[in-house]
Amino acid sequence: MWAVVVFAPVRRALVSVGSGSLLDMSDPDRSTTYAAEDMVTAWLDAVSPETGQVQVTTRRDGRCQQATYTPEVEPRFSRPAEVAQFVEKVMDRLQGLSRQYGSGYRGREKKPVRVVAHAGWKKATYSDGLIRLPQRERGGAWALRGFVVLHELAHHLNTGVDGAIIDVHGEGFRATFVQLLEDLGWVQVAAMLREAYDQVGLDRRQGADDGMLEKVGKLLRHAEGATTEAEREAFFSKAQELASVHSIELAVARAAHERGAAERTPTFESIRLGHRGQPSNVRFINLVLAIARANDLRCSIRGDNTGVTLYGFASDIEVTRVLYVSLAVQMVADADAYIRSGAHRPVHGRTARAAFYAGWTSRIGQRLHEANRAARAISGVGGEPGAPAPERPGTKALALLAKEVEVDDYYASMARQHGVSGTWKGSTVVDDARSTSRGRAAADQARLGSQKVISA
Repeated sequence: MWAVVVFAPVRRALVSVGSGSLLDMSDPDRSTTYAAEDMVTAWLDAVSPETGQVQVTTRRDGRCQQATYTPEVEPRFSRPAEVAQFVEKVMDRLQGLSRQYGSGYRGREKKPVRVVAHAGWKKATYSDGLIRLPQRERGGAWALRGFVVLHELAHHLNTGVDGAIIDVHGEGFRATFVQLLEDLGWVQVAAMLREAYDQVGLDRRQGADDGMLEKVGKLLRHAEGATTEAEREAFFSKAQELASVHSIELAVARAAHERGAAERTPTFESIRLGHRGQPSNVRFINLVLAIARANDLRCSIRGDNTGVTLYGFASDIEVTRVLYVSLAVQMVADADAYIRSGAHRPVHGRTARAAFYAGWTSRIGQRLHEANRAARAISGVGGEPGAPAPERPGTKALALLAKEVEVDDYYASMARQHGVSGTWKGSTVVDDARSTSRGRAAADQARLGSQKVISA
């Protein structure tokens, strides 16, 4: 016989990512991700002991549907020490897969992780290579199960979206969790988790303008397949021009109250760019800032340099994410090729890499600025972003000015609300002119298409 179950919420684990009101800013998907995983644990708890199956009821397109799963056996533990042994076996398996097929976690499976007990009972947390679990005798039985433990381990393995944006409970974490389950052979549980994410509305990419982003994506693929530098430059500029022109047209629509656009208001999105303590984090922050400036966004930076929060309109934030993911992967690949060539010697590799990143980012910022300026000219706006408005501005110029004021006001309000203060010191200037120049030259040939780069 089958056990039929509809979602019933259970107590959830929390993940240590920060403190205070910044938690919601840096982890906007937390509650929805937890809701999906609670759904899976309810389904697992309802598995029939006779058949090993569970029949679940889901909704799709307004209709109820039933699906049957035969999930793999989920281990249960009596104390955190047993969990430590389980985690050790999991990591050994992942390292074996890495040796045979290559790392699916960008080397994170080689980083040590420990499991310890803590005195509380409401939370299971991960932070900096340490999983903390409650004890059974203190009411922590809910956390001493395989699915919850693998949730915490997924935080350790998570390298975010395409390895460029490290999130907390966002898209990158969810993809890592599903991949971890599949790598362990828990294919049915992985399928259940994907279904649960879909049920709560996660991972159905809902950009501010999917049509525009699809066009940008096509330009990125054309840029990747270009055979000459001139072609790459043309596609690169066109991609940013399209994003900028689209942003201008949205500003005009908001000003004219067209198609309900006046209801659109600024928002924010936090993205994590690296793990704590990585010196290279500041280099990636510089790249985000260069892209954000070209897309009319304001930014705040986490005190530990692990991420930034973007403030502005959703379409501009989405474009910035698309560009950053592609460019970050290319920047690292270009720097790796430069260091492997040995052309940086006798300068130390770490110093040369930092200088290369600085030159690469500087040139990319210039190219984006030039594309933005060209977009303004195409739209009949003219002038530079943030420059004083002309004496008799047109409709589009007024709309852009109003947009800039609205974003500035929103950022100021959010900064006060969340206690954002101080000035980011930025990255240290590296004195290696040759590597900086090589970085700028590589950025001149940067492609925006990232799919082949990532798969390679």
